Amino acid sequence: MARTRVSAIDLMDAAIQDLATAIQEVGPEVERKAGSLVLSLDRNRIDIEVVAAAYATSARVRELIDTAASTTRAVRVLVSDRITADARAQLEQAGWGYLDRRGHLRLPASGLLIDTDVRSMETHQPAIADPIMGRAGLAVAYRLLTHSKEPLRPTHSGTGFAPSTVSVALQRIRDAGLLGSDGRALVPELFWVLAGQWSPDRWWLLTAPDPSEAAWHDPTAAGWCLSGTLAAVELGAPITTTTSICDLYVPGPVDLTIAARRYGVTNDPNMAAASIAVAPVAEVTAHRRPPLAQDWPLAHPVAVALDLAQDQSRGRQILDEWSPPERVW
Repeated sequence: MARTRVSAIDLMDAAIQDLATAIQEVGPEVERKAGSLVLSLDRNRIDIEVVAAAYATSARVRELIDTAASTTRAVRVLVSDRITADARAQLEQAGWGYLDRRGHLRLPASGLLIDTDVRSMETHQPAIADPIMGRAGLAVAYRLLTHSKEPLRPTHSGTGFAPSTVSVALQRIRDAGLLGSDGRALVPELFWVLAGQWSPDRWWLLTAPDPSEAAWHDPTAAGWCLSGTLAAVELGAPITTTTSICDLYVPGPVDLTIAARRYGVTNDPNMAAASIAVAPVAEVTAHRRPPLAQDWPLAHPVAVALDLAQDQSRGRQILDEWSPPERVW
């Protein structure tokens, strides 16, 4: 059963208590003072400003950093049930500390750096359930993003899952604070949470497939489609250099097996002429866009963006500069 969201006051109280416990496990003494903490080390006293968030994505952390007052001398420490890898990097760059309740504490201060795993969080019960779980969770999150201007109704979700299953998936996302009061996706937060779960198992093909495999003669049927960098170029992303490799999605494992036999497979990406994978969500290959220069039907911009998001350097730079009408990142 999904957990009920806790109030902001309860979230902050729990954050202060958990941070104090984690710091004491490492060694320094801490005392609570007017909603904050004071750490005593030798004869130094370090003020700690605690910031609480149930689920810390890159977008959420950027917002917290941008809105934080710049005059404080206290060390800011974010406490969250889950802090994504890119969010951790942002916090470190900004000079913030963090406690990821999955078991890691980082606390930078003048003459001090604590960066260690902590055991005191092993019995911690998250304030929220995992926002996206299983195939249904992926499908619901993806649908919310591709139809971001409208709420998703379980009885008419278009995901292929039963209304009861969709309701559970929606509740998890709602409990994580990733749905607005109007039932629409909270963006870009939901996008980046889904990006963390978007992990297609790609096979590398020795020969580039023929676009006729796409079965575009019936645009209402599920079929092959182009994603990745080449699709981003065709959809208007600001990319000046491109790879000649097609990143393709197919509807199911049978298509993948047929392609592997017909075009050959290699374990070396440098030898590949194309990559191919079963779409993480059926909607990707069920709702394609017309072919353009590459003669391949195109995946929805959200699917293309999710693929680009897997490249934490170049891909994310492209996303920062790419603003199609469907932008949710």
